[in-house]
Amino acid sequence: MNLLIVDDHPLVRTGIRTGLEGYFSESSIREAGSVAEALDLLSSSTIDVAILDLRLGDGSGIEIADRIADLDIDTRCVIFTSVITPLAVIGAFNSGTVYAIVEKGVDIVPLGQAVQNAANGLSSLTAVAVKRAEEEITLSGGLGSIELTERERTIAELVADGLSDRDISQTLSLAASTVRNNLSTIYTKLHVESRTQLAILIWRQRSIENPT
Repeated sequence: MNLLIVDDHPLVRTGIRTGLEGYFSESSIREAGSVAEALDLLSSSTIDVAILDLRLGDGSGIEIADRIADLDIDTRCVIFTSVITPLAVIGAFNSGTVYAIVEKGVDIVPLGQAVQNAANGLSSLTAVAVKRAEEEITLSGGLGSIELTERERTIAELVADGLSDRDISQTLSLAASTVRNNLSTIYTKLHVESRTQLAILIWRQRSIENPT
């Protein structure tokens, strides 16, 4: 089995690699420390399962999963994260390439099982789990308790409408770097990891405010 571990902390990658080498007697394991490095490896190598950290220095594991789907790469994904949030569940499910989310801190067995299941085409992400995650977001009141500035809220809404950073920059007459900096702040405030998760949260908020 060909595996790829994506995490921006070398010691974490080493720990995961050691555990998986013990779990899978015959496997080829490669490592990447960023979204860009992971995508380079995925496009040039045959990877059966990618183990993705949710938060990376230049993006997120969900972004990698989305790109795998966009590029039609035959790789299945397992998200390995410190905290499993409702938005992570929804974003992972919507990517179509994530087969499981495993919480860090557990021993290697659950991760090894998730990787084996993903390789066999067995997913633990179900519509029921996604519906439960959506209900948690609804019950939490969406964005009601989050303080975004007027500009941040406008940018978040435009992301949900499908605009790229360049489109937003032109629409609001802002420098591209300003848009990126605002998005970084929005991600931190809303505890999201990607544009997909941000868009989902905004869509859920719209459904709360306009239920018809």
